[in-house]
Amino acid sequence: MQEQDALIRTIKMEDAIIGMRKDGIVHVYFRPCTLIDVPLQLKMLEAYNTITKGKKSLFIFEAGEFVKITKEARDNAVVMEEITPTLASAVMVKNLSQMIIATFYYKIKRPKQPYKVVSKFDKGIDWLKEVGESVHQN
Repeated sequence: MQEQDALIRTIKMEDAIIGMRKDGIVHVYFRPCTLIDVPLQLKMLEAYNTITKGKKSLFIFEAGEFVKITKEARDNAVVMEEITPTLASAVMVKNLSQMIIATFYYKIKRPKQPYKVVSKFDKGIDWLKEVGESVHQN
């Protein structure tokens, strides 16, 4: 998990760490070898609501090596988008396989909220801050 010193509070789970950063961005880190399935998504939703106190927030997602997502979870992610506290999501990828999965999701499932795939953590944070500023201006 990058920039752990920027976190003001965290929720540590077996499969993930969810942290609220000082700048208000939620950092989600999936631990290596995690299988993201529908039951995990439901646990994560509860943690997201706890860390954000139910307020729509900016999220950056990061995954360790060998994280996989089931087809059911990919399909469910679109359904859950309506009830998650996400305002916009940046997905940081570290390798080609993560890039393929994140890009495929974007092209096939088309999230309704702003979504960007980045290869550098700082670029994702900068993009989220821009999105946050434009939302607050409107």
